[in-house]
Amino acid sequence: MKTAWYLGHCEDEVADRAVLIGDPDRIDRIAKLLDDVKFLTVKRGLRTITGIFEGQHVTAVSFGMGAPIATVVMHELANLGVKHFVRIGTAMYFPPADEGNFLLSESALSFEGTSGPYTTGSKTPVADHALNKALSDAVLHSGARFHAGTYATFDAFYRDMFALEPETVARVSANREMLLSKGVIATDMETSALLTAARTLGVAFTSICLGTVNGKTKEKLAAKLVQEGEASLFNFALSGITNV
Repeated sequence: MKTAWYLGHCEDEVADRAVLIGDPDRIDRIAKLLDDVKFLTVKRGLRTITGIFEGQHVTAVSFGMGAPIATVVMHELANLGVKHFVRIGTAMYFPPADEGNFLLSESALSFEGTSGPYTTGSKTPVADHALNKALSDAVLHSGARFHAGTYATFDAFYRDMFALEPETVARVSANREMLLSKGVIATDMETSALLTAARTLGVAFTSICLGTVNGKTKEKLAAKLVQEGEASLFNFALSGITNV
């Protein structure tokens, strides 16, 4: 029986579909939506649960932040037999998306270093159509607003996405204008690498995030609205991934 190196789980402990989550605290909150929840061994801070949602087994794993570890988690789970993945979290958004909208990835531009070893061919990796259809149906059924489009993924948050020092402002501003010119709807630190790895590993993947930071003004969504949006995001992800 296969056992994952970093996660430490055996193949009979995980479902054939998984939700990938950045913030480990969200594992406790999404667990409340599942029946028969099992909290698996925690290694290197990577928290994992497996439970049942509407009759289907689902695994959820927290990876922290960034493409390298998110891709390690996907690769190990794929090796254990997981076939469908949805990454959920928060993202910086750009017009026409607005605050509190849900952002569904169709493809992603890579400005990170993890995709390279997983790249095969010259085509831009795209999200799984069936997963996107299931997720968009779930969002539309709720009446929530969402946009589907291109993500852009970066490694260096405080160099490429958000300026802390004055000398970084010009670089971040140039990136912002470039992203606007390309019609990018969201930026994060994982999606392009996960899309690329998913194609190479032969698994289905997409990202759906809550837009919480305005990419032009850097204004943040109010905490109460983030909490409400997160609850909806959990339901959309679980509903979508159990209907493919």
